[in-house]
Amino acid sequence: MESRARNAGKSRITLRYLGVFCAAWPLSVAAQSFSDNVETFSGSASVFTGVKHTRTDQGTSTDTNTEPTLGISGQIGGSLESGANSLALLYGGTLETDQEGSGGGLRDNSSITGASRYAYFDPGSRVDFNLGHTVSSVRNDTGFVINPSSYDTRNTLSAGAGLRFYPGELSTLRFFAQAGRSFGEDNLNDQKSYTVGSELSRRLSERSTGSLNVSRSWSDEDNTDITIDSAQLVYSLQLESGSFSVGGGGSKAEIEYAGGGTTSEYDAMTGFVERAWVTTDWSSAVKYDRSMSDSATDLSLNVPPEFSFMPDTVRLRDLTVSDSLSITHNNQRVCDACDLGVYAAGAILESQLSGATTHEYRAGINLGFQLDALQRLNFGYSWEGDADEDADVIVDEVHRINMGWTRQLAEHTSFGVQLYQSYLRSSLRNNQDQYELRFVLSRGFAMSGQR
Repeated sequence: MESRARNAGKSRITLRYLGVFCAAWPLSVAAQSFSDNVETFSGSASVFTGVKHTRTDQGTSTDTNTEPTLGISGQIGGSLESGANSLALLYGGTLETDQEGSGGGLRDNSSITGASRYAYFDPGSRVDFNLGHTVSSVRNDTGFVINPSSYDTRNTLSAGAGLRFYPGELSTLRFFAQAGRSFGEDNLNDQKSYTVGSELSRRLSERSTGSLNVSRSWSDEDNTDITIDSAQLVYSLQLESGSFSVGGGGSKAEIEYAGGGTTSEYDAMTGFVERAWVTTDWSSAVKYDRSMSDSATDLSLNVPPEFSFMPDTVRLRDLTVSDSLSITHNNQRVCDACDLGVYAAGAILESQLSGATTHEYRAGINLGFQLDALQRLNFGYSWEGDADEDADVIVDEVHRINMGWTRQLAEHTSFGVQLYQSYLRSSLRNNQDQYELRFVLSRGFAMSGQR
């Protein structure tokens, strides 16, 4: 809800940190000139072979399985602008073939995640519009798993438009409408929602802006209609070292159940505080957010994806009041040959329907070392965990570690050795450990340009 206030009508989308997602696959190529309208655009395709070893704790015994693997992987990402048009995207996927159990046949495992967003914003025009797509791994039915291909996959599409008026030299009034829909199997399919609203903003100084934002959202899911009305006051300040923004307001939801026509009402105070620091070599951000929504309503909230902070998995939810805190830091020059990305986030989720309280956590680090002009080392660690009422009792979690060495063979070709380790610890399923060694041959590209 507050994100609508801060993100609607932005004319610039940037890809802050591609390396967080791409660390799993080598990308060692020289930059090329593409066009004056391209900021960054890069990608790679890889073939790999290796061996995978999995251990499953059955309680009284341990099952082990070692199998050869063969597969392909790839990723693409970038940020492009041309006049009033802008596009940002980041996608990555893997298709892997391995043996199904001891003496079993071959099976294909695939996974893909990513997002893209197109926006049109011309200061000289009253109209703006946007399109968006995401593909994500959903863990509702699976919990955390060792193999990402075991998650359910959900695709979402969104589209919206806005119309601006200027009641004064310092004021802007924008009316907007947004729609979103999901695609997937079973309960992941055919979720949809719509949002309409208005935003009245006024420039308070050369660097600060105040705004009043109101909206109404409708969602339809599992024969349940949810309407959420929201209002929020927002203050934004641009600083020499970054930005600061704060907002506060409230949301009121009404749920109508199909069949009996029964309705229920819920309300909550909402707000956010965000501080970002940006320099030539590094950027950091701290954000607290309190909101009321459900997974269907989120489809039409017009929130651009945070490419530097995309989750490995998501969990769909009913009408929920969430309190979340996130911290990110990206440094391109920790030392002369080092780069670093760090993130941590936690959320308290209170279901308005069942009254249940759950906790979600995630954290990670990505560290790269440029050994010389041709060789590079990468290290990555990520952790995701879920807890119920007791915040300190983790009921389901997965740790992932990847280490890799890459050597550039030619201008666009590289060879690498990757070691992946995954550790699943759960009170709901059997614990698992998995180790995979890959030998990877990659072909990539990187393009850049200036407006």
